[in-house]
Amino acid sequence: MKKFFGWLSLVLWILVAAMLGGMINQWINEPKHEIYPLTVQVVELDREGDIVTCVDGAGNGWEFYGVEDWQVGDFASLLMDDNGTPENIYDDVITMAHYAGIFEG
Repeated sequence: MKKFFGWLSLVLWILVAAMLGGMINQWINEPKHEIYPLTVQVVELDREGDIVTCVDGAGNGWEFYGVEDWQVGDFASLLMDDNGTPENIYDDVITMAHYAGIFEG
């Protein structure tokens, strides 16, 4: 019986080590998310869908929810997450949007 519990203990330690190894490997190899600011201009408001559509200086379109006080022509400062792929903006996510003014000129 003592031999059985010795083997069982060994198997449990191997399982724990494998799990910890997998978690550490995932933590080390997980892509690093970078946060960056992006200035955009509001081009469309969908009040029924509660969607604000914006365009950045490169012509890329972005959308976020919450049309309450936004107007077409407003500038917004977006806080963006690159989703761990700095070479690809098409999977980036808006994490926060703030009013940044309006151009009057």
